[in-house]
Amino acid sequence: MNVTENVQVWVECGADTNSARFPFTRKHYMHPAYTDQFRYYHSNIGVYETVMRYINPIWFQNEKGKWMINARDSLKYGDLYLDFDYPLENDEDFEKIRSDVQMAIRYLKIILAIELNQINIFFSGYKGIHLTVDARVLGVEPHPALNQIYKEIALNISRYTTFGTLDSRVYDDKRMFRMINSFNKKGGRYKIPLTYDEICHKSLSEIRDMSKEPRWIKPPAVIPSPRAKVALNKYIQKWTESVNRTKVFSGKMLELKEIPLCIKTMLEKTFKETVDERNNSATALASFFFQKGMDREEALARLIQWGEENCQPALKQREIETIVHSVYNGQYRYGCETFKRLSGVCSLEECPLFKKGNS
Repeated sequence: MNVTENVQVWVECGADTNSARFPFTRKHYMHPAYTDQFRYYHSNIGVYETVMRYINPIWFQNEKGKWMINARDSLKYGDLYLDFDYPLENDEDFEKIRSDVQMAIRYLKIILAIELNQINIFFSGYKGIHLTVDARVLGVEPHPALNQIYKEIALNISRYTTFGTLDSRVYDDKRMFRMINSFNKKGGRYKIPLTYDEICHKSLSEIRDMSKEPRWIKPPAVIPSPRAKVALNKYIQKWTESVNRTKVFSGKMLELKEIPLCIKTMLEKTFKETVDERNNSATALASFFFQKGMDREEALARLIQWGEENCQPALKQREIETIVHSVYNGQYRYGCETFKRLSGVCSLEECPLFKKGNS
């Protein structure tokens, strides 16, 4: 799939700064074609971009009015990535990473039938090794939880490793990786690509010497792996079953008291596809229900009914399930500015939320 045709594609970039108060800057959103401009603006030092690309992303305004991507609920597309991290004090330490990396490569080759030359290897410039596999090799389609699905693959691979250097904490929806051939300030080296022969036979000092300068290795033509696509689909199916494993709400819905005007308007308004922000509004309503202490099952039942009666065409139940589970799992909280923008109304003088917040 060519995800760049007829869709909007965004990434988020970040960079180290020289400010003691704000040592890192992020939330710089752009099309992937402009990341090199960001890189050179920061002199190619300490520059990052999100592993995931956000496809037709969901936008919201934060409390300061800045537009941001709702990374959790937006469709994501990106390469499979594995991050091996260990304090590298000597060659013995590096052997631990090397051993785990070699095991992961064997897993990718044998279990997922990925050709060796389709596995990209990088030295981070400090104390890590990164492996990536092009999304096209895996037959990836955009998915709102692609990062979590990749985490399941990483956890499965880690069971076969010996030294526990594979980091499973890097699969949040805003995860950034250092740009290839950028300078790592901590390590004083560049993040460079490596060949399989080099990761197997070069010493730590030799690799560090190689990373004193940027390096380019021409990537091979992409070779899709049908077996990898089948395996990926099984991970997706497993994830879908786990998040949708919810009790059916059969109780009596509670009467909502002290509903703010903005929420009342959103519950009664008709939302049209491509005109109104249906998904953003569903997420905001789910957040309101969560903040009111409503059980997940009741919030889901309410929003399914809302999606059928207040959306044209009806918002699919699977989309609502994904939204509700995301909000409740992440304990996501929308504020007044977002409610006001989505509803188009606000009455601070009579708002029970406003009064409560100032009592």
